[in-house]
Amino acid sequence: MSERFSYSGSATIAGVPVPNVVLQEDAPDGGLRSWRGLASFNVAEAPEGFPGELDTGGPVPVELHDGRTGEVLVRGIGFNGGRWTVDLLGTGPAPQ
Repeated sequence: MSERFSYSGSATIAGVPVPNVVLQEDAPDGGLRSWRGLASFNVAEAPEGFPGELDTGGPVPVELHDGRTGEVLVRGIGFNGGRWTVDLLGTGPAPQ
């Protein structure tokens, strides 16, 4: 089995630059590989255009700072008064 995908850093999701994204692959023994993640940042760090096209209901492109790309579903956008969170579920292979 190849090494599991993981990433921590900035990314562009549906054309919106996001400062802090953590993504990781789940690869259960003998099961299908999947990947998911979370973006979180303070109100002051909210990128211009946020949330923009993030909440389309369908897959949106994600581009990592190192150039790898993939697609994610935005499962939810939350706000607690001081911090935004974006729950992500990978579709297809992990970013390559």
